[in-house]
Amino acid sequence: MNENTPYLQDRAGQKFPLTTQTILGRSPQCTVPIVDPRASRRHAQIEWHGEVATLSDLDSANGTFLNGRRITAPEILRDGDEVAVASAVFMFHDPESTLRSLKLPALVVDRASGEIWVNRQAVTLSPKEQALFDLLYQAAGHVHSKQQIAQAVWPEYHAEVYDYQIESLVKRLREKIEPDPANPVLLITVHGRGYKLVK
Repeated sequence: MNENTPYLQDRAGQKFPLTTQTILGRSPQCTVPIVDPRASRRHAQIEWHGEVATLSDLDSANGTFLNGRRITAPEILRDGDEVAVASAVFMFHDPESTLRSLKLPALVVDRASGEIWVNRQAVTLSPKEQALFDLLYQAAGHVHSKQQIAQAVWPEYHAEVYDYQIESLVKRLREKIEPDPANPVLLITVHGRGYKLVK
């Protein structure tokens, strides 16, 4: 195991390094097998994105618990968090957590439900804010011009969409997803070209 790889550690001290998709459950094919009849065959999963680990329950009968609380949606794991599946309890460790905390805020999007979290906080967007977010998120890192944004967000407009409308929408979206909207690190202005989302 690479010394910088995040891992789960059980109470016996056994370590389970995270892969891109780590499955916990009763099936022996699971990455982290759990010998407990209360555990589902595929009970929970942890997705590791290189910067962020996200814990999800896989519609198990008895639930997945994070720090003693049953989760109902994907949640970001932080160093020292406790993950419980039936009688199995694990501690999540991220050796580079201090370095990661200095980087970008953790942005997580549940592809199935479309729900958005920033640093574990759920974000609620208006329809126009959602349309702008979806456009930028689907091509993260790609710069979208104001004209492209206008066409995607205001398809019902046959007249011109003004710059101030786009700038106002960007400002509102930043207020929802940026920890410090005055110093954006997720929704970036590329002067003379448009806007891009950094994941």
